[in-house]
Amino acid sequence: MASAPNNEIALKFRFFQVYKDGRVELFNPHNQKIPPSDDPVTGVQSKDVIISSEPQVSARIFLPKLKSPSQKLPLLLYIHGGGFLMKSASSPAYHKLCNQVAGEADFIVVSVEYGLFPTRPIPACYEDSWAVLQWVASHVNGNGHDPWLNDHADLGKVFIGGDSAGGNISHTLAFRVGSIGLPRGVKVVGVVMVHPFFGGTKDDEMWLYMCPTNSGLNDPRMNPGVEDLARLGCERMLIFVAEEDYLTVAAKSYYEKLRRSGWKGTVELVENEKENHCFHLLDLDGDKALEMRHNNEIERKFRFLTAYKDGRVEIHYPTQKIPPSNDPNTGVQSKDVTISTEPPVSARIYLPKILDPTKKVPVLYYIHGGGFCFESAFSPLFHSHLMALVAEANVIAVSLEYGLWPERPLPGSYVDAWVGLKWIASHVKGNGPEPWLNDRADFSRFFMGGDSGGANMSNFLAVQIGSYGLPGVRFIGMIMVHPFFGGMEDDEMWMFMYPTNCGKQDPKLKPPPEDLAKLGCEKVLVFLAEKDHLREVGGIFYDDLKRSGYKGALEVVEHEGVAHEFHLFDPAHDKSISLVKKFASFLNEV
Repeated sequence: MASAPNNEIALKFRFFQVYKDGRVELFNPHNQKIPPSDDPVTGVQSKDVIISSEPQVSARIFLPKLKSPSQKLPLLLYIHGGGFLMKSASSPAYHKLCNQVAGEADFIVVSVEYGLFPTRPIPACYEDSWAVLQWVASHVNGNGHDPWLNDHADLGKVFIGGDSAGGNISHTLAFRVGSIGLPRGVKVVGVVMVHPFFGGTKDDEMWLYMCPTNSGLNDPRMNPGVEDLARLGCERMLIFVAEEDYLTVAAKSYYEKLRRSGWKGTVELVENEKENHCFHLLDLDGDKALEMRHNNEIERKFRFLTAYKDGRVEIHYPTQKIPPSNDPNTGVQSKDVTISTEPPVSARIYLPKILDPTKKVPVLYYIHGGGFCFESAFSPLFHSHLMALVAEANVIAVSLEYGLWPERPLPGSYVDAWVGLKWIASHVKGNGPEPWLNDRADFSRFFMGGDSGGANMSNFLAVQIGSYGLPGVRFIGMIMVHPFFGGMEDDEMWMFMYPTNCGKQDPKLKPPPEDLAKLGCEKVLVFLAEKDHLREVGGIFYDDLKRSGYKGALEVVEHEGVAHEFHLFDPAHDKSISLVKKFASFLNEV
């Protein structure tokens, strides 16, 4: 069993943060990709090619409509941006950009798919891009691997270009061409850099971290010297900057150094006023067409979501939110608190009416369901349910607001749940950030529970507590309402949302007996519903727990004639009232 995550942050940069246990969390990790396609309007064709299998390097090639079978065309090697750790040659924005350039400029475009940090630290991106340029050059005599390049590429007219990080990589390729050269017959005519990244910005330290073999702030890849600039292996350079781009100052400095370097080529600087970094990717047609033109062909469809081939995701159920409120009838109060800003984790806390100011009450940590991709601790359903439960049980409840897929791919929600648990435990000594927990919480009577996916996450946390403990907290019981576990049709959906999963036997999806045996609580209550699609897997979980060797007390309650989470949708139903009362009595039986 892996050790519990250490969520203390060691370093934080623009695009990612590093935890003290070595984990790296990207703030925008979801890289959408679309397949190659033929454009019926412009006649541009595209396809993907493998450059190298070890390391894994590929490219997307765009071929414009030919005027004759023997036509030869200039070639643009394009390198996408994304801070060296996100985006793709296959992303919707870059696919459309390269498709448009190929059609309007009448160029063959080879768009590089290079390795991204942290899977492949810098300098992988430079080496991969150089490998693609050499692969392109191997077609100079018409006997390379790709027929489009063999038949139609004029390799005496090669251009290199890219934006942001890709602009930086383009410069390094031009330097290598000038220093090492390319095969006879291959000539790099020009380099185009759009909003390039170079040294002298607040992102310098981030680049240095991503490149363990760096040579400091004057590393020539980040901050090229005059002598390096003088050796660029191209005849022309075009640099685009944007007035409101934070990289513009460094890009202009690069331009001025290049002019003074003694380089024999010609350089031009174009500045777009009142525009920001990489604005062209958001508004390629002047109307943000990227947001409006979609490929509606479905890639995958699941119970709660549809994934399209252009990378879009449609969640089938909207998430509503309401503000916290106080109930004048029961005296229950609620408020929202921030637990963490990175990752963004919050909670809604419920405080029952307490007549004796010296009295402390049990604590319930509640994790809502919603297929890991919708619903909220702030939704009307869960707000109403927790209000009723707190009033009935006379407990403090902390209802977790965790990150949802796809903005936060799994295991993000599990990480958020652990962050929330540690935050609650930080109040054990009465000096945490939340007064209600400091003053009113009895941590010798701690409970945890949730419904559906929230029950699944509760089990994961209970295993962690059983393995590593939770100092100062006596974990009495866990409540599983209609829990989701492996062994049914939604497994594939869960694995789709969890790119690094371990398959259908992943311990989060299908907890093994050795994990169940060490649950860190003294008793477990499982609710089942006869007509619930999760009824069978919930029953299997209960049976597996019973056979696992778990030493605590077990109880199962099944409601006949009702479906999944019936108590949320019809709280006035007699079986819903029964569920709340049983839930509450479990919290008060210590």
